[in-house]
Amino acid sequence: MMNNWQRVALIMRRPINLRKRKRLPIAMQATLFETVADLLGNGFSFQQAFQFAVDVQGPAFQVLQPVLVRLAAGDDLSTALRPYIAVDLYYQFLIAETHGELRHTLTQAGQLMRARAEQGRQIRRLLQYPCLLLVLLLGTLGLVKAVILPSLGAQASVGHQATLPWQLISIGILVVVAALGWCGWRFQQLPIRQRYHWLVKMPLIGKLIKSYCGYYLSLNAGMLLAGGLGIRGICEVSQQFQAKAFIHQQGKVVERALLQGTSLMAIIQADRLLPDELALLVGKESPAEQLSQELLYFATMQYERLIRQLNRMIGWIQPIMFGVIALVVVGTYLSLLLPMYQSMGEILK
Repeated sequence: MMNNWQRVALIMRRPINLRKRKRLPIAMQATLFETVADLLGNGFSFQQAFQFAVDVQGPAFQVLQPVLVRLAAGDDLSTALRPYIAVDLYYQFLIAETHGELRHTLTQAGQLMRARAEQGRQIRRLLQYPCLLLVLLLGTLGLVKAVILPSLGAQASVGHQATLPWQLISIGILVVVAALGWCGWRFQQLPIRQRYHWLVKMPLIGKLIKSYCGYYLSLNAGMLLAGGLGIRGICEVSQQFQAKAFIHQQGKVVERALLQGTSLMAIIQADRLLPDELALLVGKESPAEQLSQELLYFATMQYERLIRQLNRMIGWIQPIMFGVIALVVVGTYLSLLLPMYQSMGEILK
């Protein structure tokens, strides 16, 4: 076991030029992982499976030719793919490769990416109609302000009243956009674990983040336990990973708490990112082999829960968009139609 992790440590120290590489699109990752997993199950080697995927899946996959070169040079699949996938997915593949679970992990990763790609397409379809309505509404709003109001003579009588609200609205929009941009930039600077801790408190996506963390950590912990590592060993191994990796940051927090005398069950219960069921599994103090199997099965359950939650979240998109449209309609009446009524009332006098 130590030899395996010594090899892994050497792999992680190899310099890889990321500047000329970019992450593969989600749909492309899904197709790649599913194809390679199927071919591995049919007796292909990593290199043969990857060569087949690149040759058959179309011109877009030719960008992966450098991966074939690295596989031919003797690199593992996870190392060859490292410049093209997220860092946490890379470590998930690396751990699976070390313990002989790569095909199963590729299959699950491909299914998850496929679900994300399909849900992305579904979200875009759901947004088309509300966005079209919003554009038409804003166009109507501009038309009323630029053409109809001047023709009624409203600009002369209520010009000051109409201009001031629009100035305030414009300034408010600029302030909101600037604030959101700054918050987004600050959010990107946070370590990934802190980002998850912030997101898990939010409605709608909080449960989604918790399910993903439960799935990711349970799967990796189960594979590492199956390989003969204990909890302390898992924490030590996680510190060999890059500092920006989620598993590295989580392992560091757990190790620090263990050294302070806190039980693992208490650590899990106090962590917002981890599901309560995980504390129950650890609290049973099952033998390592049994616990590893339970964690792997629990990871599958969390994966299925994650997919269900993603589908439910999509159902909220159109109601939220129509709520935004309703607010714009109300704002239209308040900022334009009321001044028109006042102008007409003055004309009638």
